[in-house]
Amino acid sequence: MIRKGDTKPLTAPDRAVRLLAGIPGLYPLLAFLTARRVIVRGWSMFPTLAPEEHVLFDRLAYRLGSPRRGDVVLARHPARPGRRLVKRLAALPGDTVAMDEGRCWVNGSPPGEEPSPGPDEPPGEPRILADDEYLLLGDAPEFSTDSRQLGPVGRESILARAWMVYWPPGRMRALGEAGRRTGSR
Repeated sequence: MIRKGDTKPLTAPDRAVRLLAGIPGLYPLLAFLTARRVIVRGWSMFPTLAPEEHVLFDRLAYRLGSPRRGDVVLARHPARPGRRLVKRLAALPGDTVAMDEGRCWVNGSPPGEEPSPGPDEPPGEPRILADDEYLLLGDAPEFSTDSRQLGPVGRESILARAWMVYWPPGRMRALGEAGRRTGSR
């Protein structure tokens, strides 16, 4: 069995998750019990996430489906083992990206914007992301270390999808569809 958008067959644990997720009401409980809890450090994801907010990341989400453009994800830092990044997924395998001097364009326009004819040209030399490459960007580029500096990440580096902010209580909110945008700034 192959996941939609993936080329690798499902593993036995993935098949078990799919089976259990099909039981009404069970998936939220499983996602909560297996969630990764993360405290946001820094301003790279502002205004979506602010420093010291506590976020639950759904580690089962990508066992059931593929990462989607606009997802806020938890990923392994490509250059620092043991460190994790919280970023927005801005480009998927097959997308054309161009980066230079901190600027980034995805499929002919800055992430989160529609392509438009005009004097602006994409920065740098465009390249097509390979089948296992994803571009991760912070929502506040001036405060973010992301794929502009580190390059694309492989699918195995994407660990979980942001689910909800649970602390502080006054800022509790769901991040699933509400946190998704077509791209990032």
